[in-house]
Parts: sequence; structure tokens; C-alpha cells
Amino acid sequence: MDSFTELFGTSPLIWAILGAEGAFWILLFGGLAVRYLLRRRLLSSIMLIGVPLVDLVLVVLTAIDLAGGEEPNFTHLLATIYLGFTVAFGHALITKADVWFAHRFAGGKAPQAKPKSGPAYVRAAWLEWRRVLLAVIIAIGGLLAMQAMVGWSVPSSFAETNDDVIWGMIVKLLAITAIWFVAGPVYAVLFRRTSPTPDTTERVSDPIRSH
Repeated sequence: MDSFTELFGTSPLIWAILGAEGAFWILLFGGLAVRYLLRRRLLSSIMLIGVPLVDLVLVVLTAIDLAGGEEPNFTHLLATIYLGFTVAFGHALITKADVWFAHRFAGGKAPQAKPKSGPAYVRAAWLEWRRVLLAVIIAIGGLLAMQAMVGWSVPSSFAETNDDVIWGMIVKLLAITAIWFVAGPVYAVLFRRTSPTPDTTERVSDPIRSH
């Protein structure tokens, strides 16, 4: 329990984050189930609109928690990172889930398989990395706003940066972005740029017949 408190603090915000995660999936799959199983498109649209509102509630709760004097801890950082992830990847997740529901319950087209190589693979790698970049930008923006709320300060050395809760996380997020760039788009361009050439060699029967 002491390690849990040390990591997440005494704030109930961690439960708000868990609740937001649960609400995200409930509203997403609940909204799609209402659309394709009950044929209630208006109610479905209202439920899906509620997905980004969950993020707004989480931002407000985080700001209230910090304004109340709570010291920044991993919980606040997690809330900010969660916000960046849902904003950057939320629409893509909703679209994929919608395609799957439409195919499974409404006779829609089957979801397209993820390309394994070729130009389509490269485009997908760049698109995914841009979403990661957007998520990190939003998260870092939230972390800097958090730093301003508790008193602006900039570490004077890398050791101080690594020990600081907020600035240390910013450095980690930048490192993750760089690693993802190399393992994603750079790898795709260097090693998966072209699709394997299918064997189109025409097989011709031997014209010489044995007697």
C-alpha cells in the first residue's frame, strides 16, 4: 500500500482515470451496439459524443486536484498522457470499431487487413507515428501547464531533470517518440518499402515427348 501511495499519491484521481477508461469503452461499444443491434442511430450518436466529454471531465478533475494543493505525482502525469492518447488515437479506434460492428451485425464490408509491406505499409507507419507525435505534443502541453500551476521552474542539469516528476516524464516522452520514429517510419522506408514480387514465371510443359 505504501508503494501504491508513493506512486499515485493520496488523490482519488487514479480512480477517476480508471473510471474514464471504463467509460470510454462502455460508451464506444455501447454506442455501436445501440446503433447496429437496436437500430437507434440518434441515441448511438449521443453516446459516441460522450466519448470525448470523458476526456474533458478528466482534465477538469486533474486541474481541481492540483489547484487544491496536491503535489504532482504519477497519477497526474498518467491523466495527461491518457488525454493525449485518447485525442490522438480515439477517432481511429472508433472508426475501426464501427467498421467491425457494421461488418459483424449489418452486412458491411470486412475490415481491411493491415499491410505487411509496400507503399501502404509505409503510409500506415507514418500515420501511426503522426498520431504518436500528436499524443506526445498534447501530453507535453498538459505537463507544462501542470508545471505552471505548481510553480514554474526549469532544471539546470540532466540529473535534476531526471529526478523531477514532470520534466523527467517530458524527457521520457520525447525519447519514446524518437524510438517510435526509428522503429516505425524509418524502418518501413528502409526495409518494407517494396512488396515481395509474386512469382509470375510461366510454367511451360516440356515439348519433347518420350517415345
